[in-house]
Amino acid sequence: MSSSNPRRSGNPARRASAPQAPDRAGGAAAGPSSRPPGAREAVNQRSRGVLVRLSRLPALVIPGLVLMLMVVGLSAPLPVALPALGLIALFVGWLAYISWPILQPRGRFTRGLMLGIVLGSAVARVQGWL
Repeated sequence: MSSSNPRRSGNPARRASAPQAPDRAGGAAAGPSSRPPGAREAVNQRSRGVLVRLSRLPALVIPGLVLMLMVVGLSAPLPVALPALGLIALFVGWLAYISWPILQPRGRFTRGLMLGIVLGSAVARVQGWL
């Protein structure tokens, strides 16, 4: 990779605060007002502030919360477990949606696997398998 084309960060919060790189034609990058916003752009815009706040948290807070919710989702009574698993699924799905365009295939697989594990756990709890 050359220094004129730096690799975009996988962290959506860093991308939100980073200056836009010039486009391939050498001009300024197209801003949000250059085309009508689609669903992805709208979600990215609304998510920017949340992502910046999340990026300021200590590194182990989010994984710790996800782990805690997963333990609750796997061990608590069903009326408590399903909302816990639902929160994890929403969070992972949201992160996957906003980062999907820049993810490498390995990152996409990982996000999909995480979502599948959480949703599979919810189905297993409802069916009484766990």
